[in-house]
Amino acid sequence: MIEFEPLLRAIYDLPLSQVVRGAVWVYPVLETLHLIGLGLLFGPIIIFDLRVLGVISSPAPSPLAGLLLPWVWIGFAINATSGVLLFGSDALEFGANPAFQAKIALIVLAGLNAAVFQLRAAGGYAGNAPAGDAPSPDAPLTGGLRFQAALSILLWLGVILAGRMIAYVA
Repeated sequence: MIEFEPLLRAIYDLPLSQVVRGAVWVYPVLETLHLIGLGLLFGPIIIFDLRVLGVISSPAPSPLAGLLLPWVWIGFAINATSGVLLFGSDALEFGANPAFQAKIALIVLAGLNAAVFQLRAAGGYAGNAPAGDAPSPDAPLTGGLRFQAALSILLWLGVILAGRMIAYVA
């Protein structure tokens, strides 16, 4: 088994981690930014996934993705930055927390699911387009992509749940 304690200790001892831990206002500001980032990340994802599932009927998935994806990346950047800083403030405790470990695993799975979805959709799997041709924006979506959209919602809800449980699981 890999021993992470020396790495976690080094992160905990970083000057920036000490600032987050020591300054009264830094941690609450980072928590607030993390919540804003979550809204910017998960909000567009759930809208797009609900469109793929057919719960929302328009616009077509392709133009909708073009509108929403920049917000997803902004939210992800905010959450990744604030999350790393929050983690550093108590890396030893967070690193050993099963809820935190579950959150990270779910983020990785959600990212892999999104990458596979993008590859499948870009490869002509989204509709009846011949192999190698991009599907039209109005092409019907396959059951596999719908499954991935449902999985995306479940994974991201799992990330949120695991994140909330970090404070309650030792």
